[in-house]
This record gives sequence, structure tokens and C-alpha cells, in this order.
Amino acid sequence: MKNDRENIYNIPNLLSLYRLLSVPVLFYIAFRDNEKLFFYIFLFNMFTDVLDGFIARKFNLQTRLGAKLDSLADFFMYLLALYAVLHFKWDELKEYQYSFYLIIFYYLLIDIFALFKFKEIASLHLISSKISGIIQGIFFLLLFTVGLIKPFYWLMFILISFSFVENMFFLINLKEMRSNLKGIFWYKNLYKN
Repeated sequence: MKNDRENIYNIPNLLSLYRLLSVPVLFYIAFRDNEKLFFYIFLFNMFTDVLDGFIARKFNLQTRLGAKLDSLADFFMYLLALYAVLHFKWDELKEYQYSFYLIIFYYLLIDIFALFKFKEIASLHLISSKISGIIQGIFFLLLFTVGLIKPFYWLMFILISFSFVENMFFLINLKEMRSNLKGIFWYKNLYKN
């Protein structure tokens, strides 16, 4: 990321802002029990999440504001996905409630820890977080189209658990919030810049 003055007016930041502003609308749609409309708009939002990251990296449009906007939008989209799963699909997931609650705990602990230590939500953008995010998106897509696929649920749970451990490792060891750290295998290079 650039250290000089950043151009915050770009497409990736606009896409992240759109996702953030769509949260109350999507919540209202889910609350009104319109599962189909909710699913299609949420699916579009997942696409914009992938798209903003791709555009930012491809055209060197990464900014500190963009990383924070993206993380904030992701946080609220996760809350929205959680609400939708509990609201529309809880009967299918009930037998996995304890592992599902553990996933919720992971996400809450990461952001609560970051808020207390750095006064902002976590925006590390680790590779493990990106991979587990893609798997979660596929899980969500499958859950709302074909139903619960148990082995895929456990794959998602394992990847989220690994990502949680890696995120906590960085949050505990960092002295200030950083973005795009890749992962624990690159840790030795963390303080060389």
C-alpha cells in the first residue's frame, strides 16, 4: 500500500461502500421473509466483494481506507449471512449448533480483540481468511440452493478454525493494525519493511 497521499475515490472503495450501504436493505428484505430476493442480492454482494479486491490489486488501487471499508462491509455481511442462516435455514443446521456457535465466537473474538487493542476492527486480509471466505460463500450458495452438504460444512469449519488461529496470532503479535499480511508463513518478513 502507498504511504503517500492516496486516491480514495476509486471503484474498489465504491463497491465496498455499496456493500456497506446495502446491509440495512438486505436486513429488511430478510426480516420480511423474502428469501429469494435476499439470496439474489446477497449473491451479487458476494460477487462485488471478490470484484473489489481483484480490481484493487490488479490496478494498484489499494488504500488504507479501502482495506477498512472492505473489512467493515465484510463484518456486516457476515452478520447478515448469520441472520439469514438463523432465520431461513436453522432447521437444517440445528444438529451442528455447537460448532456453528463456535464459528460465531471466532468472528466476534477476532473483532472484539482488535477493537480493544487497535481501536478498529481487524483488517489483516490473510490468505487463510480469503480462502475460508470463498468456502463460506460456496457453503452459503449451496445451503440456499441445494441444502446442507455435511462434508462441505466440516471443511468450512476446519478452514475457519485455522483462519481464526492465524488471525489471533497476528493480532496478539502486531504492534499496530496492518493489512495484506498474507499469512503465518510470511511472518519472518513482517517487520523488515
